[in-house]
Amino acid sequence: MTEHLTMNTVIHAAFRRDIARFDAALASFPDGSQARADQLVGAWDFFEEQLHDHHDFEEEYFWPALRQTDADLTSLAALDGEHQAMRDALDVASREVRALRATPTPAQAAAARTAVAQLSTVLLDHLAHEERDLEPITAAYQDAPSMKAALKQVKRAHFSSMGNLVEWLRDGADASDVAAMHQQVPAPVAFAFAKVAGGRYRREIAPTWRVG
Repeated sequence: MTEHLTMNTVIHAAFRRDIARFDAALASFPDGSQARADQLVGAWDFFEEQLHDHHDFEEEYFWPALRQTDADLTSLAALDGEHQAMRDALDVASREVRALRATPTPAQAAAARTAVAQLSTVLLDHLAHEERDLEPITAAYQDAPSMKAALKQVKRAHFSSMGNLVEWLRDGADASDVAAMHQQVPAPVAFAFAKVAGGRYRREIAPTWRVG
């Protein structure tokens, strides 16, 4: 289990859960099920959106903020390259998963599963690398003025989607994930966001993982 030093690893935990869920769902795809294809593509769209947002925010806000400190950032060049490899693998996986809508067959599900597995390798290796080399630095400098400013910018960027983000982070999370999330988003605030603005996730995404 990853030790949560910041919100970053709570989000990583959600990515790990989802990539495993997609593997299981594609392995058991029912032949000819348009409804299941539509459901999985909808869940994939949400996953893809979260993955892009997470890495875009790192590159746009957090990494520039760290560069304003005296932190040793020798790992950033490699991590940045991994982001591009992840985006390339995500493009392939997205194409194969979305093809299920036109071709809802076990053969297409198998092709999608292969592409998702390739993404999984790239993504999980990157998350582990980041947690090993950068997360301790991020935690050590999280109270630096530049990092606090970056966090405020990300919260503003996430404001309209915060309810769905909270629902996603809580879906299947263990107690340590939830406790770490509440260090950044207090429980009453998280509850309010999820209750008022988490309807998309509850209606369209969560049921995808309640099948079977």
